[in-house]
Amino acid sequence: MNAEGGEITLVFDQATVELDALQRSAYALAAEMTTDVRVSGGDYVCTLYRRGQDITDDELKHRFRAEVNDQVLRVRIARETEPLRNLVFALAFSQTGLSEAGLSQSGETA
Repeated sequence: MNAEGGEITLVFDQATVELDALQRSAYALAAEMTTDVRVSGGDYVCTLYRRGQDITDDELKHRFRAEVNDQVLRVRIARETEPLRNLVFALAFSQTGLSEAGLSQSGETA
């Protein structure tokens, strides 16, 4: 950590954290900091740059880590529920009568 420049460095293992989760975390906290993400070996190295002085380095680190954990879970849940979401959408849209097959079955003309 470089206190003079306001830089904070955090390292995340690529095996446990996806780049998408880091980018979403950086976006969620963009009002408080900017973030530089680089790949180093099997890790993502995140350098955080504080925007203001009203938050300590430790608070910023904890906020970023908490947001990363949240985003990792969101990515995992989205991946795990994708087949079910697609099924629900397919069923919902198949009942609208908007497809040509749906229109011809209901007796309406296009």
